[in-house]
Amino acid sequence: MGDLVRTFLSGTWDLCFKVFVIVVPIMVVLELLEGTGPWRALVRGWSRLVGGLGFTEETAAPTLVGFVFGIAYGGGIIVRDTKLHSLGRRQVFLMSVFLSMVHAIVEDSLVLIALGASAIWVVGFRLVWAAVVTLVLGTAAAVVARRRVT
Repeated sequence: MGDLVRTFLSGTWDLCFKVFVIVVPIMVVLELLEGTGPWRALVRGWSRLVGGLGFTEETAAPTLVGFVFGIAYGGGIIVRDTKLHSLGRRQVFLMSVFLSMVHAIVEDSLVLIALGASAIWVVGFRLVWAAVVTLVLGTAAAVVARRRVT
């Protein structure tokens, strides 16, 4: 029993350390980039891409971070930016729907491609599916919200 606990604690410590080593540099780099011209240009370009889904420019940055790095880190950015920019419920809902289907697209796609999947199918299908579901649920939510008001 002691070996099991020791192995568990050792593995847990190793995992926490690895996550720390990966996440802290990402956080530092994103904080340093956040106010720069290239970052703003990237966010503006991304907001044009996802603008058709109902996203505003304020929601583009957290959506982009979640898209690339994953829902856990993206979720933290969403919480921070929701408070920072006073984002409405609709924007948070749209980000949550979209990111639930395409979070960590780089990491997940690389794993699946390494296993032999087609990059076009893995990335393309996820993007198209996420866009369609976001549009449908965003529209449905808007209709329900309008009916509640009237």
